[in-house]
Amino acid sequence: MTSAERLCMVAARSEALLIDFVIVFMLRWGVKALGVDYLYFQPVLDQVSPPLSIEDFRYTASALFWGAMFFSCGMPEVFFAGMWFAYSVLSLSIFGKTIGMRQAGIRLVDLQGNEPSVIRIIVRQALLPISSIAWLGFIPAGFTPYAETFHDLVSRTRVMFAPKEEPSPAQI
Repeated sequence: MTSAERLCMVAARSEALLIDFVIVFMLRWGVKALGVDYLYFQPVLDQVSPPLSIEDFRYTASALFWGAMFFSCGMPEVFFAGMWFAYSVLSLSIFGKTIGMRQAGIRLVDLQGNEPSVIRIIVRQALLPISSIAWLGFIPAGFTPYAETFHDLVSRTRVMFAPKEEPSPAQI
């Protein structure tokens, strides 16, 4: 992989991560709007803010700036991290990519280029919060041959550009 290709991969991974983060944040916001999380976290939420306040965006900015999925509010954000984990493991296990990865044109494979096992996906996603701490786990992407991150190196997976899906004649 050339330097230009590695830079494109890092950009594609960043795009996918941002899209996936927004999707899961909107799901989390929807759960909060329905009041479901209030059933589980009533003591915490009584001290924080009412559902759907403008203060919710503070956590998004914090996550984007620090790169961490565990925020300062406590249990509701652990719930959010659980939603992120479930979304990513299910998406990667079933489709080989998340919605953000599909939009960015990338997919997850093992070192042989095959679909990774569910165990590899779970290990990878469990290590993602460690990689996310101040973006330190993403530094290897600039130096490894296939722009692998810390969680990719440990789980022995990599993100590759996905071939374009041509529409079938029936879809045209």
